[in-house]
Formats: sequence, C-alpha cells, structure tokens
Amino acid sequence: MRPRLKPRARGEIRQSILGEHPYRRGTVSATLGGQMRRMTVVCAVLLTLFAGAVPAQARTQDLCTWTPSYLPLPAGATSGAVWATGSDGYLAGQAPDGRLLLWHHGSLVDVNAPASTSISVSGVNGSGEIVGYDGRSDSAFVYRDGTFQTLSGPAGSSVFAQGINDSGDIVGTSYVFPGPYHSIVWKRDQPGTYRIVADDVAIGIDNAGNVVTEKGSVWSPDGTTHQLAGSPDLQIQVFQGGYALGQAFGDYTSLHKWDAAGNLVYRYEAQDRPSPRGINSHGLMVASYTPVGGTARELGVWRDAEFTGNITAERWVRVVTESGELAGQRKSADGQTLVPATWTCVG
Repeated sequence: MRPRLKPRARGEIRQSILGEHPYRRGTVSATLGGQMRRMTVVCAVLLTLFAGAVPAQARTQDLCTWTPSYLPLPAGATSGAVWATGSDGYLAGQAPDGRLLLWHHGSLVDVNAPASTSISVSGVNGSGEIVGYDGRSDSAFVYRDGTFQTLSGPAGSSVFAQGINDSGDIVGTSYVFPGPYHSIVWKRDQPGTYRIVADDVAIGIDNAGNVVTEKGSVWSPDGTTHQLAGSPDLQIQVFQGGYALGQAFGDYTSLHKWDAAGNLVYRYEAQDRPSPRGINSHGLMVASYTPVGGTARELGVWRDAEFTGNITAERWVRVVTESGELAGQRKSADGQTLVPATWTCVG
C-alpha cells in the first residue's frame, strides 16, 4: 500500500541529495521481478547504444569558480533556503517558520501568505507565482495576485502542485487509496477547474504546456502523448529547461538526460547513479555523484557533456537558474546558521 500523497517531513525531504520527489516509487529490487529486471537491463543496454556516455570524472583544474552571495531575509528571520527557480530572475523558498520567501533579481519581495511548517514550496514562475503543498488541508496551493489560493482537485484526494510555467499553468499530482496516482493540470485561463492528463506522478511542466511524468510520459496540450526513450521503465526526477533527468531501470551507474521530444541525449556515468538537482536550457546541470573508482559523494557541475568541476563544499546548492546561477543555502558568515544564497561563475 502506498502512503498518502503528501511530502515527507521537511527534514527528510529537504535533506535528500536531490530535493528528491516526495512520491518516489520503490527501488528496482522492490518493484521488479527477476524476469522484468532482466528485460530492463537489456533496455538499458539498448539505450546506451543510442546516447553518448559521459564519464563523471574529477578534473585536475576546475573550469569555473563559483562565487557565493547571500540573499536578504525578512525581518525576524535568521535563516532560510531557496527551493525553486523561475525565469526573469525569480527564486522562491522558505524560512524555518514556514514563511514563503520570494526574490526578484536578488531583492526580497513581500509575500502576503500564511506562515506554516505544513506548507512546502515546489515551484515559481517568471511572474513570481509560487506553488506547492499545504499540509493543513492536504491540498495544492498557488500564491498569485497577492493572495494564497487553494487549488481544486478530485474529491477525497491528497493533491500536490509540482510546477508552474510562465503562462501560469500548473501541474501536480493527486492520490487517493488504492490509487492510481494522477497528473493534474490547472490552466490559468480556466480558474476553478482541473484536468487529469496521466495516471502517474507529475514531475514538471514547460512553457509550451508539455507535462513530463515520473515514468517518462510526455503529455501535450493538444491531448497527445509520447514517451521518453525507455519509458515506462524510467524514474524521472527533474524536468526543467526543456530537459528531463532521471534513471533507467537496470542501469545502476548512470544519470540519463532526455530532450522534450523524447530523445536520449546523454548518459552521465559514475560509480553509482548521479542524482540531479537542476538543469537549465543551456545545459548547465548540477548533480551529486560518486566518481568511478571513488567512495566519497561529490557535487558536480556540467555544461552539456563537459564536466566543469566539483562544488562539494557547497552541498546545499538546490537549483540551477536560467541565467546560469546556482541557488540554495550556505552557512552564514558567522557559521551559526544556514541562509539563502546564490553562486555565480567566475572564470
């Protein structure tokens, strides 16, 4: 039996290497029998033949120095974090008391929303509209037009909003026992309504309205659906900047990257599966990984197929912005707390 559809406790979900999806399916060993496991290994081998394998190896010299800058906090807050990035310089996050935080080009924006540790932020767009989960009502929310709004969903379901595009269209997931999970779209121009578009967990939505699900289905606004190469034996974790990032069942050492058309673009090889944190449309990607032959987990940066170096010391990087910055949280100047921050490439 699967749990109710809601995020794990904040400490659990936020400490995961990737900001891992709260509705992650079970491990391969728990979900696939021997015969299916053999089939997916064959699928993984076939995928490898059609995509360049890029080793995640340490460089002798990094190509970029990531310089941090602290983001401002509202009065009374001494710590916080960035959890989501949108276009036009928007970042969204939260303070420990649950207050929603919003920045635009590095400046703090006032947010008139309830403060609750039961609220979780998952997305923001280029207009500063924030979406996520409200555990007080077991429902999805959007903060727009200066108000905190609950999104409708199927009766009796737990509902979580996962992402929002620049048109204001929102994607999320609903679940009610015994299932299945449903991907839901809330159209900006159809307030108070929703549409179920897939029987799967939603991962994200792009500005064209395309929705990518955890198993690798891509739903388009015209009602058609196509698949990422290797679907449904996939676990997609990120859909951002026109790229999907995740793993293929049976391939235990690689992170896969697909374009929105469904083509497998790269395989990033490591000692174990790299875990993505974010990517932008220019191919700038951050992921945690263990180098081939290594034992310690690293945090690396890639530009398309080129590995540019590790930023392991900044282990709280969470997102990659469209402008090429990284964002998350880092220790304060006095080392006493964690505060929201961005990093800019120098060199």
